[in-house]
Amino acid sequence: MRSVMQYLMVALAATLLLAPSALAGQREGAFTLSPMVGYHVFEGDQRTDDSVSYGLAVGYNLTKNWAFELDARYTPTETDFEAGANNFDVDVWTGSLNALYHFNPDGSFVPYVVAGFGGMVFDGGDTGVGDGADDGDDDSDFMLNAGAGVKYFFTDNVALRLDARYIADLHSDRNFDQDPGSDNVDHNLIATAGLVWQFGGPPPAPAPPVDSDMDGVPDARDKCPGTPLGTAVDAVGCPPAPPKPAPVVEKPAPAPPPPPAPVVVPPAPIAKEIITLNLLFDFDSAKIKDDMIPVLEQAKKILDEDPAATFMVMGHTCNIGTDAYNQKLSERRATSVKAWLVSNGIATSRLEDIGYGEAKPKYDNKTKEGRKLNRRVEIQTR
Repeated sequence: MRSVMQYLMVALAATLLLAPSALAGQREGAFTLSPMVGYHVFEGDQRTDDSVSYGLAVGYNLTKNWAFELDARYTPTETDFEAGANNFDVDVWTGSLNALYHFNPDGSFVPYVVAGFGGMVFDGGDTGVGDGADDGDDDSDFMLNAGAGVKYFFTDNVALRLDARYIADLHSDRNFDQDPGSDNVDHNLIATAGLVWQFGGPPPAPAPPVDSDMDGVPDARDKCPGTPLGTAVDAVGCPPAPPKPAPVVEKPAPAPPPPPAPVVVPPAPIAKEIITLNLLFDFDSAKIKDDMIPVLEQAKKILDEDPAATFMVMGHTCNIGTDAYNQKLSERRATSVKAWLVSNGIATSRLEDIGYGEAKPKYDNKTKEGRKLNRRVEIQTR
């Protein structure tokens, strides 16, 4: 027993030290393999010694929460008769089909509950009486099991596993049992520790780009970090310059002779990138406001400078009102922004408007400020 536990601890320590430092949880669509070792406790009237138990489980993750698993366990033990009686070896085998439900499936620490059904086989050895053949009593029983455990993921694919099970051994008729031939249920416990390998399934989704000031422009491209929440920004994360006042119109001087035709230098092509521009609307309104004009002119400038650029115009609302009303309101907001761009010379074929209603909040709808920021239209290149 001691050598088995020492071997397990060395194997677990080596795996932890050699594994890369990455934390993941349950992966939908992955297969699992779990070698385990532990201790099997029998009910007293079974007249069977408690002993070390070895197990192997193979499973499949139906979703991140739900999985099923086939497991087999082997417990080499012996009978436990009163003093003076001949004890003999007994090999106990259990096999079961189980359903597992996992909590916190995206974290590194994943508790679970488990339940299932299967069978138990008691294979008796030589009793020490007679010709020395394996004449101990054999028995096969139906069993139910339930329990709980935890998985601790220290890589994307490997986790430490601890598991405790209650086993109900039904309809025992072994001769060495306390009450042979009875229908009493024998109550067993098995506690095990081991590892879980999961393989296959889709890879983890990449992390979204970091946007510390939540202005819609990733930090890697944000030239004005720390912009106050809700401030309208341009493609590089900076507040657009206010429009210049109209110049004073004076009587024009006589026109000079026309200069020579300038050499036209075509503009350098604009690098393709995803640019998001935000517009905030008043409550229950789809009207274009004056403070939106600089952002709209920025979008028009991008389209004018790159004839190949197109825009997605996406309308959103807060959660006040019915789903159906908010859906229509988000569509009207997207349509009004598209209409402004079309009226200022952008071809309608280069714009696609869509409303999402309240389905995609960017900010917390539980606060007044969050609802204000969710009444928005996002203009995004594609």
